[in-house]
Amino acid sequence: MKRRKRRQEDHEQLDRWLISYADFLTLMFTFFAALYALSTVDKEKIGQFSTSLRQAFNVIERPISGVGESKKPLMAEISKTVASIEGINVKSDPRGIVVTLSNDTAFMSGSADIKDKMASALTNLAEILKKNPGRIVIEGHTDNVPISGGKYASNWELSTARAASVLNLFLQHELDPNRFIIAGYGEYKPLASSATDEGRAKNRRVEIVLAPVSIR
Repeated sequence: MKRRKRRQEDHEQLDRWLISYADFLTLMFTFFAALYALSTVDKEKIGQFSTSLRQAFNVIERPISGVGESKKPLMAEISKTVASIEGINVKSDPRGIVVTLSNDTAFMSGSADIKDKMASALTNLAEILKKNPGRIVIEGHTDNVPISGGKYASNWELSTARAASVLNLFLQHELDPNRFIIAGYGEYKPLASSATDEGRAKNRRVEIVLAPVSIR
């Protein structure tokens, strides 16, 4: 009995390789079936799927318009309000409506105090902004000439302080603080070459960006 049992166990151990071999054949069959399926893809269906994706993500493929039809009256109203003020420019870009204040017109050199004439223009702008919802981003910019002495240690600080001054003026006219973001970029987002006086003058600015309502 013992000899017969041992022979049976030996036979079972010798046959164990069949299990691994069967698993291997199953995996190979699955692999080649997958290759076959990939080689016979319905090109028409793939094309339809690709078209659907392009339509779904159309907003990514095409540049976002800075000002839609609904915002054109607002842009026209702002442009009319500031038309008589030197040193203010109104345009649209992918960010929204951008009101640019020349630092030379809005501030004294090295200062973040807003000049009276510019403060009056910003007060009129504040009344318009009250009636029109949306995020408001105020960005301060300077040229690349280092600051020497004075209240501010760097162009970073000066650009941020000027943006904050514009913000404070708006807040004095009861605009919602939750609508605002301020940033100081110093000399690092120039509009023109800093190699000339004219280029540096263009780079010294504060930009008030009226972003679309959907941006949070």
